[in-house]
Amino acid sequence: MVTLARETVSTSSPEGIYDVPEAARYLRATSHAERLYPVSSRKLIGWVRRGLASPELSEIPGRELLIEFEDLVSMRVIAALRSAGVSWPEIHSTNRWLRDQTGHLRPFATEALWTGQGQIFVEWAEKLISGSRNGQMAFDLLREYLIPVHGLKFDAVSRVAVSWEASYGVVLEPEIQFGAPCLKGTRIPTRTIVGMIEAGDSPHWVAQAYGISPAEVQAARDWESRLRA
Repeated sequence: MVTLARETVSTSSPEGIYDVPEAARYLRATSHAERLYPVSSRKLIGWVRRGLASPELSEIPGRELLIEFEDLVSMRVIAALRSAGVSWPEIHSTNRWLRDQTGHLRPFATEALWTGQGQIFVEWAEKLISGSRNGQMAFDLLREYLIPVHGLKFDAVSRVAVSWEASYGVVLEPEIQFGAPCLKGTRIPTRTIVGMIEAGDSPHWVAQAYGISPAEVQAARDWESRLRA
């Protein structure tokens, strides 16, 4: 049997750019949350209007709004923080403080964050500090009690997020398949896997054809099922 190429053509927008309904679906479908925090298109637009994404997006009409990968990651972080019960004042104060310190307009896409006791913490100059308390130093012993924002990987030089594992075995990376959800470690979009199964191919045949495991096929099916829920 001939193994299919591990790279397939995607019809997503280039360079990891998403429309609002698409971004909202990805945020709702992520499995890395303390509890379900539903994100609608209207809610996502509201976050952009509040200045929690690129400032130039705040005045763009919702139907014309396109969200880059860094903005999507920022919204993912906000959804995770809200799911953990962090208040809007804490989120806004941390966003302002990190912007001032990093000079980055989307600081939630540049820093690994933790939450606990209603605050947002970041590792800064090898110290644990509270971003929502304007950089107040925290005790290191708090680390074992804090909840991390899961699934993000950052570039070692730029510090910007380059990968988001939205579900077990499913990642979004702006330079792979134009930012479409793919099986981790491959260039295979999850929708391609599920599309083949829906067209009549067996999961076993798809796994053999792509040289992937049955567990990877199931990970794609699980993710696509949540997207459609």
